[in-house]
Order: sequence, then structure tokens, then C-alpha cells
Amino acid sequence: MSDTISKKLSSDSRLDEDFLDRLAWNEKMAELGQLAVGMVHELNTPLSVIVSAIQLILREEELSPSVKDMVERIETEAQRLSLFTRGLLSFARKDDEPSGETDVNQVLREVVCFLKYETQKRSIAVVEDLDFRLPPTTTDVNRMKQIFINLIMNAIQAMDGGGSLLLRSSLFTPNQISVQIADTGTGIAKQTLNHIFEPYYTTKKAGTGTGLGLFITKKLVESFSGTISVESSEGEGTCFTLTFPVI
Repeated sequence: MSDTISKKLSSDSRLDEDFLDRLAWNEKMAELGQLAVGMVHELNTPLSVIVSAIQLILREEELSPSVKDMVERIETEAQRLSLFTRGLLSFARKDDEPSGETDVNQVLREVVCFLKYETQKRSIAVVEDLDFRLPPTTTDVNRMKQIFINLIMNAIQAMDGGGSLLLRSSLFTPNQISVQIADTGTGIAKQTLNHIFEPYYTTKKAGTGTGLGLFITKKLVESFSGTISVESSEGEGTCFTLTFPVI
């Protein structure tokens, strides 16, 4: 009898711990949502000034090629920051709904073009294996761009000494499109894999990562009723697999 009571108490204790964990998690998500809204409003004003100034500079006809290249690089980074802030706002606003038909392949190719400077600078070969017969999916194009930018930038940073980036799209099931983003970088340690989608979790050096990129990426994928998973081995690279519903 005492054993039965002991097991019951132990079970109740675990249930209480699970409830408290979920409560703490929900509170953390609420705080993160409020933080995201505040960050977006603080960033948008100076960001719009920067973008406007860049566009005025690029109109000058007497810019040297080196200066023009530098200004265009700044414009690229500003646009990437703008997409990031939109991603934060999308996470914070749970009532946002995906809209429109999106061609996954087209978005992937636009992002690759957008990040061309980064891949060339690091001597990374981009390999495309895209199925152009894929049906469209219902998403928001800007959110999908943010998803791909986050994942591809992570891959690029993992291959700082050069490597190969594979982008593959296919029909996963009759009702799902699959996208794989694979790199030949440093890989992710086994004990780290279970935590990479947690908010504020990062293995990057202090000052180089917020720990929010993959967390926001996962939330954006799920907002399209999609899924995201990862496979990785240290020293052998990483592969993210995403699925999106077919219209």
C-alpha cells in the first residue's frame, strides 16, 4: 500500500513539474512577444533613414566602383535586417495568417541571389537541385524569405573556410512540398541538437548571435502549417528539412 501511495505522489510531483515548466514557457513566450514588438518599433525608424540615405547615395553618378560595391553591401544588410524585424513582428502577432500563392523555388533563387556576396566571399559553391514542377504553397513571401535567409546564413557561417551549399526541393507527399538546405560545415554537436530551436540558445561567440534566429524560423514555418527538422554530425555538416502544405 505504501508503495502505491509513493508512486502516486511521485507521479503527481512529475505532473506538477510539467505544469510549472509549461507555465514558465508560456510566460517566457509572452515576454518574448512583447520584446519583439518593442524591438521592431525601435529599429524601424533608424532603419528607414539608413535605407533612404543609401538609395540617395546610389543615385550619384560619380561613385567609384569600390564605393558603390560597399554601399550596395550596406543596402543588402539593411534589407536583411528589415526582413528580420518583420519576422519578429510576425512571431509577436499570432493573428497573422499566411496569404497568397508562393513558388518555393522562386523564393529560394531570390534568396541565393540576395546572399551571393556572402557565398562568393567565403568561396562557397551553391548547388541547386530544384523540382520546377512543384505546385504552389500558401504562405507570405517575405516570411518565407526570412526562413530561407536565416537557414542559409547559418550554413554560410558554418563554412567560413569554403564548402558546398545544397538547396533541394521536391514533392515530399502529394500534399507536402519539401525543401532541404544542407551544408558541408562544422556540424552541430549531438547534445546541442535538442536545444537549437529554443529561444536565446546559441553556440556563437558573445556579440555574434542572439539565439533567436532558429526559434523565429521554426515559429514562421509552423505559422504556415509546415514542419522543420534537422540532422547533423560534427565535422560532417548539417541538413535542415522543411515541409510546406500544397494548395
